Amino acid sequence: MILYKYVSYRTALQIIESSSIGFSSIDDLNDPFECTYFNFYDEDNEKIKSLHGYKNRFSRNYVLLSLTRNPLNSLMWSHYGDSHQGIVIGIDCEAAGFMDAETSRIPAHLGEVIYTSNKPKPEKKSALVSELLSIGNDIEFKNDTYNLLKRAFLYKSMEWGYEEEVRVVKDLKYHLGSSHDEDFEFENNSGTWIRKNIPSLGRPIFCFKLPHDCIKEVYFGRHVFRNTSRTKSVSDGQSKQLKDLCLVKNIKMYQCGVDPYSWNLLATQKDW
Repeated sequence: MILYKYVSYRTALQIIESSSIGFSSIDDLNDPFECTYFNFYDEDNEKIKSLHGYKNRFSRNYVLLSLTRNPLNSLMWSHYGDSHQGIVIGIDCEAAGFMDAETSRIPAHLGEVIYTSNKPKPEKKSALVSELLSIGNDIEFKNDTYNLLKRAFLYKSMEWGYEEEVRVVKDLKYHLGSSHDEDFEFENNSGTWIRKNIPSLGRPIFCFKLPHDCIKEVYFGRHVFRNTSRTKSVSDGQSKQLKDLCLVKNIKMYQCGVDPYSWNLLATQKDW
């Protein structure tokens, strides 16, 4: 199963060159309603509590990678692909280990986001509270756990439906030490995590080491030439470097264009 990541040109170069990709904490996602699908009554059955109080705990223990099924979504190119000046990277999820239930709390093949118009009615279940508190501990993937995690990570408003999002959710087990400004690494069963503080984003990115040969495709945006010819945000050398890396790593390259007979984007394979 190949899924896609929309990124800027520079980010694509970093991902392919380093063979690593960034996961994000829940608190750093751009939807303020993330992780708020739960509702339940408090002990007095008077007030409704939501998962807002648990978001910080979730954010400390889990990180997620947002992918999509469609590399030719014009809105996605506009919102996440640097206004069609960026890159879409196609990742073989099985080769990347993203479909392994032992190393992912929610693997890719079970990570399709569910878009709804309404939130569920509040539940009066005392057991739900203890279940929520257990999130963040060393739990194993199983059906009842998945149903709980699905409600936490995979429900979003219908407004986001155009993204066709698929998520991979992983445990983040580490000790930051005395300084939050220093990069750190730790080993897990499927690779190396590297925490990087990105000043331009104002937040850290948790980079996951990708196995060799799991990046299969690269799509160049319709206006990618503007990076070098007009905005100068990407140098000729960086442009050549990305294409050379794709050739060396046997990654298929496509140039996006517009279909003159419809509102669809087209992709033409290139070898440059």
